[in-house]
Amino acid sequence: MYKKLAIQTIIYSIGLIFPKIVNYFFLKIFTEFLKREEFSLYTDMYSLSFLIIGFLSLGLENTYFRFIYKKNYNKKVIFSTGIIMQLLITSIFFIISTFLIKEISDISGYKNHPEYLSMFFLIIFFDTICILPMAWLRVNNKAIYYASVNVINILIQSFFIIYMFYCYKNNLFCYKSYFYVFNFVNSITDKTGSIFFSNVISSVTNLFLVFPIFLKEVRIKKFNKILAKKMLNYGIPIMLGTIAFSINENMDKVLIKRWISDEINGAYSACYKIASFMSLYVRIFRLGVEPFFFKKSLDSNARYYYEEITYIFILLGLIFYVLICGNLSIFMKLLIDKKYHIAISIIPIIMMGNLFLGIYNNLSISYKIIDKPIIGTYISLIGVLITFLFNIIFIINISNKNFMIPAWGTFTSYGCMLFTLFIWGKGNLLNFCIKKTKNIIFYFIFSIFLVFITNKNKLELNIILQFLYFLTIFFLEKRRFINLIKIK
Repeated sequence: MYKKLAIQTIIYSIGLIFPKIVNYFFLKIFTEFLKREEFSLYTDMYSLSFLIIGFLSLGLENTYFRFIYKKNYNKKVIFSTGIIMQLLITSIFFIISTFLIKEISDISGYKNHPEYLSMFFLIIFFDTICILPMAWLRVNNKAIYYASVNVINILIQSFFIIYMFYCYKNNLFCYKSYFYVFNFVNSITDKTGSIFFSNVISSVTNLFLVFPIFLKEVRIKKFNKILAKKMLNYGIPIMLGTIAFSINENMDKVLIKRWISDEINGAYSACYKIASFMSLYVRIFRLGVEPFFFKKSLDSNARYYYEEITYIFILLGLIFYVLICGNLSIFMKLLIDKKYHIAISIIPIIMMGNLFLGIYNNLSISYKIIDKPIIGTYISLIGVLITFLFNIIFIINISNKNFMIPAWGTFTSYGCMLFTLFIWGKGNLLNFCIKKTKNIIFYFIFSIFLVFITNKNKLELNIILQFLYFLTIFFLEKRRFINLIKIK
């Protein structure tokens, strides 16, 4: 069981890790070549787009995973119904937003750059309609196909960004044939916009690569109105939860840009991306585990699988946390230009918050497998309310320009969501990790303490302390790790 899960996770990880590594490589380039206020515009556009994609997704990815393993539904009917719904709502959005581009530009603060929004409407359109085909690859164990699509997309996007930035750096504003594309892009947007243009190309490529799945699997005649209603009833609460997550994840950056300055937001956003290392770990684990969770939901020993995997997730997550935050100065020098380092203090806080969120995502299977995603919506709304509260405090104290308040808001929001779900699960469904709660609390306290002291010591001592930490976990959990290797 574990070996198959591990193989799937490794292959999916290649498709996910490689693009992320490339993105972190570009993070260094962007922070060197873009001013902090320019980097703020770059991150703000993605923050706004995540909110929109959260709405347009309709929660259909999780819905697809849930319905595909129900025995009384045809897989092609489920996929065709989901795709047609997704395509319809996304097309309506694209038509309306394109028609109202001027008004939206004025409201969002991009009056001077309406082309940014035009490009992002295209990105949102193509990326959203590719969500279910990518989920189809995961359900059908097409891990290599899935990884290949992601790798090809990032390679194309990377080539174009390097090409554009090389031209900008060397002032190649000429009309030779091999600089035609550069001159075209430069005529419609600026340096920051060229990054968005490269994303448009990548999104179009993504659709092209998964288009054979549309041709093979989607049939209009297989659209089922009754099934569509059931899928929406299941998916809309998940959609609301996704929107709540997007608010929790992006409200701080949106407000800092508009209430303090683009310069501060640029630094905050860059350091936030370092903290998103934990989100990368969570995403990798989720790619391999989530379909497996749904598949095992009918097994008599499903609870055992969920509890063991969640416990292992927490152990590895804390190790990852110590590795990154315990060596933060090294990662900062490698990945971000020095002028962005003023917000370094948010990284350990945001990373721990993201680990809370990752644990929450694992435990959320408890309400998904009993078809009660509304539980997740209620809990997400609690998180949103906490985020709003901290950001109201931030706005009230705007004269202090304390960007640590939104960071602590993220930490508290995800922590409260996890605690709420844990209490609900304990009283209503599965006692995830109940027997191991004391161990988990110990590991959390140990890791936070270690990160705190390692940031005050020399590198050599930090390595020794981290090694002792890893040795302690292995010694206490060696039987579990050995079983993880042995069990099939």
